[in-house]
Amino acid sequence: MGIFRRRARQCVELFAQSSLARRRVRSLGTIEYVIQRRQVFEDFAVDLTLDVGANFGQFANDLRLCYKGELISFEPVSAVFHRLARTASRDPHWKVCQMALGSQNITQIMNVYPGTELSSFLKTNAYCKGKFGADAATAEQQVVSVRRLDDVLDELDPDCHGKRIFLKMDTQGYDLEVFKGLGNKLKHVVAIQSEVYLIPIYEGMPHWSDSISFYERAGFAVAGLFPVTVDESRVIEYDCLMVRN
Repeated sequence: MGIFRRRARQCVELFAQSSLARRRVRSLGTIEYVIQRRQVFEDFAVDLTLDVGANFGQFANDLRLCYKGELISFEPVSAVFHRLARTASRDPHWKVCQMALGSQNITQIMNVYPGTELSSFLKTNAYCKGKFGADAATAEQQVVSVRRLDDVLDELDPDCHGKRIFLKMDTQGYDLEVFKGLGNKLKHVVAIQSEVYLIPIYEGMPHWSDSISFYERAGFAVAGLFPVTVDESRVIEYDCLMVRN
């Protein structure tokens, strides 16, 4: 494994020198990330994964290469959800739910941008519009249902009290609100993945240090930071992988 890890890092370093790495880079495709995530799933015997902010199912499809357990994806945007549902229909252990998650059970306005991965309850700032152009410029507004995870889990998986949960969050600046909605289900979460931002791309979003500090106070420790988006030599956001401390 030591030799494999060294070779993996060499591949990642070579990739980081390419022009592609200076544009949109999803950490799900990096060897380093895949190795670390798989180790977390094995070490903590994960048997339920919550995919919050699923988009078209990119994370779930990638995860299926090494994880065959129960998977629940959440996606609130109608057009995106329908494509997600078609993809998941081929997998009997993959449920999909058309809703957003947060700290309250409410309805809320979602800003749906042409670049669907940018859709958020928050508004894109000037930096984001300059960086991503038309994908971040003009949003349609869609009213969506927002639920707390501690309520939803009992409905979707009555046996969740005995599960070891991996919580993946990719909600464009809203991850902390999702996490707050865990309530008494937090004790069943053994690992999390959250997007944390060094350079804000939405108005009023939390800084990465505030997000990580919040998760640490809840009992989690950083297992790895993997670049998602970069701007020349600067990291805009990381996928932050954390495990029970």
